[in-house]
Amino acid sequence: MPTFDPLPRPASSSLILVVDDEPKNIQVVGPLLLRQGHEVIAAGSGEEALAKLRTARPDLILLDVMMPGMTGFELCHRLREQPEWRDIPVIFLSAATDKSFIMEALDAGAVDYVTKPFHGPELISRVQVHVNLQNTRKRLASTIEERNRLLEVVAHDLKNPLGGIQFAASMLMENPDLDRTRQNALVESIADSAKRSLEIVGTLLQTRQIEEAKVTLGYATLCLREYAAQAVRSFAQYERSKQIAISLKSSEDRIPILADRRSLLCALENLISNAVKFSPRQSLVQVEIHRAGDKGVFRIDDQGPGIREDEMHQLFRKFTRLSARPTGNEVSTGLGLHIVYELVTAMGGTVRYERGPREGACFVLELPLAEEG
Repeated sequence: MPTFDPLPRPASSSLILVVDDEPKNIQVVGPLLLRQGHEVIAAGSGEEALAKLRTARPDLILLDVMMPGMTGFELCHRLREQPEWRDIPVIFLSAATDKSFIMEALDAGAVDYVTKPFHGPELISRVQVHVNLQNTRKRLASTIEERNRLLEVVAHDLKNPLGGIQFAASMLMENPDLDRTRQNALVESIADSAKRSLEIVGTLLQTRQIEEAKVTLGYATLCLREYAAQAVRSFAQYERSKQIAISLKSSEDRIPILADRRSLLCALENLISNAVKFSPRQSLVQVEIHRAGDKGVFRIDDQGPGIREDEMHQLFRKFTRLSARPTGNEVSTGLGLHIVYELVTAMGGTVRYERGPREGACFVLELPLAEEG
């Protein structure tokens, strides 16, 4: 086995498929990759490699050129013909040093070519470079997909309120002699639609701030009861407009938790907002604060429709919209619970759903208690 200089372990483990008809070559390469923290699967032929690709998705393939049956070049061409495999980077690892082989390998779609006998650190470095590039491509693809989905949500959700603003404005311009009552109704419609538009934009902007908030968490000892009361006060106007009462009960005056101020308030407000949105008029939303072991617990339940059993697995996912709809034509982007989950998890807490005691929805948020002298 060739000697190699120690290299730092990669930040994350990758799955690498090594394809070579010589077992001794796999026995050299495999341990080398394993010591760097990668997972390794092996195949002794092109046919076996295709079979394993049907059940596993490697991050990178190390491929020999000269193999009986299907050559490495032929296998590489087969990979590039399949949409599910064409993006997997392939590094040829071969004793053939002829320049024509190297050119054929690159023409077949390989990203690199390493000749045998190889130097351990060089092979590991090349592997890591292409694994990192692949991970970057995946992150970019995921980011692009998310941005496209965000644009779809914006276009869909803003269409109705902006249409309402346009209609009401047109009515006012085309009918200057409308009576005062009708004018007031149209102006109120414009104001309501503008408010809904701002709520949509605000919620979407909140998702952009999640990652930043998670990185810049500033932990402090906070009183869960005080922050819950502050969050409840934010919805006084909504309480009046829907005639919904929000009660706040706490087992004690001070329940100290370790949390980030901005993230805590954001999570609590999103849970209260959801409860108010999906509650029927003249109903009661109950908030209870207490200790449970080493956790501070925020529990909120409403008298709305709750969450259907077959939709439970979708909770906390981004852009999830369930069958239950807001009862007062409020905005629902499908992002509120996702924001809560991300922020609470980042603070070392948990959030879960339970069927409420009054058959509505019930969410339970738990955060670590802080030690106070």
